[in-house]
Amino acid sequence: MYKKYGFSLIEVSIASLLIMLGVTGYVTLQSEYVVADANINLRNLALHLAQEKLTDLVYFQQLSHIPGAISYQNIATNLGGTIASGERDVIISSVLNLQTYDTQWQVENLYYVDTTFNGIADSWVKDGEPFFPIVIPRNADLKSVHVTVTWLDISGGSKKIDMFGSIAPFLQSQSFQAKYRLSSTTAMP
Repeated sequence: MYKKYGFSLIEVSIASLLIMLGVTGYVTLQSEYVVADANINLRNLALHLAQEKLTDLVYFQQLSHIPGAISYQNIATNLGGTIASGERDVIISSVLNLQTYDTQWQVENLYYVDTTFNGIADSWVKDGEPFFPIVIPRNADLKSVHVTVTWLDISGGSKKIDMFGSIAPFLQSQSFQAKYRLSSTTAMP
């Protein structure tokens, strides 16, 4: 009877092929993870830029237009706040890897009006809708803001993120939260 010692060439070839397939799959998976992580980081930065713009619009100093001051009345499509609309380059890492983001926003003035003719306001309307006020107040009752940030991902594909918010005509110094914070900090020794 013949006894077999060691491995045949076919067994070694099949084992080598299986190891190569496993390593190739692992390397491919790792490269996909790196690309996905980079794209998630780019998306998170775009989300941060959209939130930054919404916050920028909220911190107006006056309700009516006053030269040199940021006002509620001046918040309009691609206008208002201290951050300008358009493209800006953001440094991603310490090796000066720049990523270009384009930030745009649209603003609609909303008015709270009486649509049932009972003397009590009950619905929000915007320009062009039925019941829009004939005499427009100096300041809109609410501004609906839609911020859009666009950028190119790692593979060069165009990406976009949208963020929505509303801005009321209340100065931060007049809000309950600002007064509450102020009184609680001054009460402490």
